[in-house]
Amino acid sequence: MATNKTMRAALLTQYGAPLEIKTIARPSPKVGEILVKIEASGVCFTDVHIARGDHASPNPLPLIMGHEGVGRVVEVGSPDGRFDVGDRVGIGYVYSACGHCRECHTGGENYCSDFDATGYSVSGCFAEYVCLRQDWAAAIPNNISPVEAAPLMCAGSAAYASLKKTDLKAGDTVAIFGLGGLGQYAIQIAKQSGIKVIAIDIDQQKLATAKALGADETVVANSDAIASIKALGGADGCINFAPVGATWPLMLAVCKPRAKLVLTAVPSEQLAFYAHELIERGLQVIGNSASNRQEMNELLQLAANGKIKGVISTRSLDEVNIAIADLQTGKAQGRTVLDFH
Repeated sequence: MATNKTMRAALLTQYGAPLEIKTIARPSPKVGEILVKIEASGVCFTDVHIARGDHASPNPLPLIMGHEGVGRVVEVGSPDGRFDVGDRVGIGYVYSACGHCRECHTGGENYCSDFDATGYSVSGCFAEYVCLRQDWAAAIPNNISPVEAAPLMCAGSAAYASLKKTDLKAGDTVAIFGLGGLGQYAIQIAKQSGIKVIAIDIDQQKLATAKALGADETVVANSDAIASIKALGGADGCINFAPVGATWPLMLAVCKPRAKLVLTAVPSEQLAFYAHELIERGLQVIGNSASNRQEMNELLQLAANGKIKGVISTRSLDEVNIAIADLQTGKAQGRTVLDFH
């Protein structure tokens, strides 16, 4: 049982303002919950949206953000639960869902209309301890380090779920727009399935990293991008991980007939199209948010087998505002993880 009654946490006290590092009371697990001592916590662009107030919490501030946590169980709320003290677990964006609606029963629990999100509607992982419902904790394989595992809780699992929604098979071509952490994971996952990858970004360094991770082709997202991608044969499916609207017309232009366009990043601007652009080629536009628990477990097995590696830099909890600023300005080349060791 955890003996510390207090913990350090990064608190969002005002939208648009830096997070404040404070010592507060640590939570205690209720029945069905576990208390986890955080070892590593990833920083996600969703945290940027929340901190700016683009995606304001439904609850009054202060808020502890963060939804890519990994740590060890230090206290259990139920003695006969899934986990024991000392077990390694991961915490993702979906804190819980209702469990009885159509979405929950058909693998769409992450789209349940009655779900709580970690670090958004309940306290998250930018803290030394966090409580979560045991049924929504992911068991972390022992051969994945905390820093390596943390981004898999959202970035990796969202990339995995996004790629699955394209329904692409070996030999097909996927165009991946935006080569930050999600794009980097998606490249590796696609190559494991024998899918050809065209990686697109404005950043030359990110393009070089994509090539090193296995991308078959790289394209600079400039005025020549459409012609370049078409010259490579076009795309059987597209995924957008770039939080900008500029990728939208590129995706529409380079997709082959009956392709699926999966939108995962959240641009601030409105996206527009003419109906014939979709109708004449039978295109489908699909949104993807986070993943369900089965997709999370499948991804963790890939990672446990050494098939997926993150491009990760680490910072301390005290440097959380630098990590968020780097994401917001595009300086982060991969994923940033707060290392609590």
